Amino acid sequence: MNKILSYAFFGAIALIAFASCKKNNLVVGKDITSPAFVKIGTWTAADSVGTYVVRSNNAPYKIPIGITNVSDKDRTINFTYSSPTAVEGVNYTAPKSLVIKAGEALDTLEVTGLFAGFNNDVTVSHKLKVSISGGDIPVNPSKFNYDITMKMYWDADVDAFSGTYIIQDFYGGEPDGDPYEVTLTPVSGNGPQTIVSIKGLWGRPELVRVVLDWDDRTKGSTTIPKAAFYNHASYGALTINPNGKGKFSVAENTMTIGYENTVSAGSFGKYTSELIKK
Repeated sequence: MNKILSYAFFGAIALIAFASCKKNNLVVGKDITSPAFVKIGTWTAADSVGTYVVRSNNAPYKIPIGITNVSDKDRTINFTYSSPTAVEGVNYTAPKSLVIKAGEALDTLEVTGLFAGFNNDVTVSHKLKVSISGGDIPVNPSKFNYDITMKMYWDADVDAFSGTYIIQDFYGGEPDGDPYEVTLTPVSGNGPQTIVSIKGLWGRPELVRVVLDWDDRTKGSTTIPKAAFYNHASYGALTINPNGKGKFSVAENTMTIGYENTVSAGSFGKYTSELIKK
């Protein structure tokens, strides 16, 4: 009886081994490499959109282009470009093809915006669609487009707001107290954004920063960043917070700001203030 069981046991092992051998034979010697295709070399679909700030040196915008495998031969990738407003040779230049060298699977497509093509108009922007159109490798069906928004880099006038201003505070849309004087001082600038400080808000000597985001060279919006303001005699540390966006005009030399002063016990209310050059 034991001998019969032994024969049955070894027979079962033989059948399993034979089946495993057959399964392995389905793979051994077969090419299981996934087919090659070319795509925009970014991780997600959201990575296929970008903003290109064109500077005076025409530094290019770089888009990664990837192939899913390497080859022992050079491979050419073709591109097309479309835009409702941008004109090739006037607003940008870009190659019609790119060669990914043998042994490599990633390269960079360079799109060059032309600073002079904006005619010094900071309100102009161009949307440019870059598409992989073919070449030596099939195109990935979902990652073959890249959308660029091109804008001209420009520096706002850092010194546009400085000196003595008359300020009127408003609470609930009504004037809160009488007008008084404050001093504006330029702090810094980075392209179309500048920062000024206000000394004298609510009669305080502490400086309050205002961020100016310029729409063009004449106007834009203001924001008060959250920051420590001063120590209130009764309520302790007071923090100034943003309260929406204000606006400014260089031509009129005016500015509005929105803010809310708070302490641990609560808020002093949401205020807006209007400033005009004295």
